[in-house]
Amino acid sequence: MIADKIAFEELIENKEWKLIKQSLDSYDSIQLAELIEESSGKEKIILFRLLSRIQSKEVFKLLSCEKQERLIEGLMQYNQKLTDLLNDLEPDDRTAFFEELSGELSQQLIQWLSPEEREKTIQLLGYPEYSIGRLMTPEYISIKPQDTVEQAFKHIREYGRDSETLNVIYIVDDESKLIDDLRIKELILASPQQKIEELMDWRFVALNVMDDQESAIKVFRDYDRVALPVVSAEGVLIGIVSFDDIMDVVEEESTEDFLKFGSFQEAIANPLTARIGGLFKSRIVWLVALVFM
Repeated sequence: MIADKIAFEELIENKEWKLIKQSLDSYDSIQLAELIEESSGKEKIILFRLLSRIQSKEVFKLLSCEKQERLIEGLMQYNQKLTDLLNDLEPDDRTAFFEELSGELSQQLIQWLSPEEREKTIQLLGYPEYSIGRLMTPEYISIKPQDTVEQAFKHIREYGRDSETLNVIYIVDDESKLIDDLRIKELILASPQQKIEELMDWRFVALNVMDDQESAIKVFRDYDRVALPVVSAEGVLIGIVSFDDIMDVVEEESTEDFLKFGSFQEAIANPLTARIGGLFKSRIVWLVALVFM
């Protein structure tokens, strides 16, 4: 990637914008994120501006929080690019990013959002910091029990493009209360004229919007779901949490545990007096424990 970085530096110096864009299109999101992470401030902004909207969204999610913030600050003078990026981000990804920013910068960036996306963001940021509400996205597909399978698929085709996942479809009553869920496989195998209520078993698992994020980890482990619905205290469906979102929480907790049990806290606090043998021993024990968890 260093060789690629040097090549792009030369292209930027020669203002070969068309060739740069063509070259960027041959990279996947991970490669693009790595390239941008390694680039200097000015080159980083230039390369990111030349990405497509889809590329921009995917690459931004892969950058570290520090790099994300620097990138946003660099894009402040490019109104359309910044507007597109902030509005294209998934609501939960956008919320996670805003959480890491200062209150002043968050307030500033919220003004760049469309009224619809602004409302979603403010709502999600309004939930307690470590609650399920902070992780969920309001973008999901729900249908009614009186719908036919054919009507359900028509609804999915019309509104499914923005949904976080289409693996599971949620069923709500006339008051928007969650009453069941169906895997997409069940709909595919059903007759087009069959009523949704005929496919229901009235058994589902849901998270409460105020639940602690750690509690959701256990539910995902127990029920092996790619996503779980999130309901209000009244049972109204208000969002979903994906497995990927939960894995981010697990990763953060694992890192904290690693630092704690691996004795890195001692090393950071007093690196000159920390015993190397003790650090190595405790770290190895923790690594072995992780393997067999």
